[in-house]
Amino acid sequence: MTASARAVAHAPLSFESLDRLVSILGTDEARQLRADILGLLAEGLPADGRAARSHRTRRAIVEAMRTLHGEGDLRPGASLIAERAGVGKRTVWQQFADMEALLVEASRRDLEILMTMLSPIDVGLPLDERVTRFVSRNAQIYECMAPGWRAARLHEPFSAELRRSKQRNSALGKAEIEAVFAPELRRLAGQRRIQLTGALVGVGFWPFWESLRTDVGASPEQAQDIVATLFTASLTRSD
Repeated sequence: MTASARAVAHAPLSFESLDRLVSILGTDEARQLRADILGLLAEGLPADGRAARSHRTRRAIVEAMRTLHGEGDLRPGASLIAERAGVGKRTVWQQFADMEALLVEASRRDLEILMTMLSPIDVGLPLDERVTRFVSRNAQIYECMAPGWRAARLHEPFSAELRRSKQRNSALGKAEIEAVFAPELRRLAGQRRIQLTGALVGVGFWPFWESLRTDVGASPEQAQDIVATLFTASLTRSD
């Protein structure tokens, strides 16, 4: 794990972005999304000293798997995870019922880290500045989260929990786009607004970034330029 990745992993949680989403969008969906995310993150918090010890063990196992994902092993076995975590293989299965449960816990950890990186963007800024900040911030998120998301994608067809995690992340990403670019989207009505939102989701979500990086071979800087160009073109064409 790089120094920057370690810094992100140990950054304090902040829910300012969630509060801002609710404030800007003002919808029941935004409020429910905030409640769902807060509830999910609260489930992982230890209730007492004994639970705290178990939590540290579980966290070590999860971080070991996430590190292996980062090294390119998207399907590490329990023995390798245990060795990297400094625990016995039996401990892995004492803490997690199966590999799916471990992956689900890793997705919760990914969400924790994501929330530390989801810095709010002032909707009052000029469009070009919002696009720049949005794309730059998301580039950092995608580069950090890609290994875990790649691993989860392999298992999603066989796991309802992982599919729900993906749906939650997608809802959060869509709400972010609707909030950051609310001035432009609110000028449109009906089908045009739906179509533009869909286009921004398609260009702004991780799968498109992943395709640019792995299929096209773009560098992070080149991928940022491509996404920013497409966002600006789509949003200014809507005027």
